[in-house]
Amino acid sequence: MKKGFTLIEIIIVVIIIGVLAAVALPRLSAQVNIAKAAEAYMQLGVLMRKVQECYIQNSEDYTACNNITAISGYSFPTASTNFTYSFTATECANASACGATATLKGGAGVADTITLRLNAPAGTVTKIKGGIFSTLKN
Repeated sequence: MKKGFTLIEIIIVVIIIGVLAAVALPRLSAQVNIAKAAEAYMQLGVLMRKVQECYIQNSEDYTACNNITAISGYSFPTASTNFTYSFTATECANASACGATATLKGGAGVADTITLRLNAPAGTVTKIKGGIFSTLKN
């Protein structure tokens, strides 16, 4: 008797491994995107809370919170490992809405973003997700 595997047995094992990889890799990729989004939400959420604090401390006047230096006690990051961050202050000055955006570094395009917008009069925060983040549940 010969010892070893036949070609058919090896092909079946390779096919099984390929099917398992095809199922597992998209799930892994989705989990990586969820983790990246969590980082962005944390940074942007802290900024939105600081803008709201600035609003309260300045007699409910968003125009006093129209730049990042006006928000005392907070150093807004411009970049992290995964994202570059930006703060839209001009809308705060107009007392309509403030926005902060996280753009994925090395993403497929500028559409790979997460934006939090603070509606100034109502004090509500809106999440806007684009690109790979648009399918995330939260």
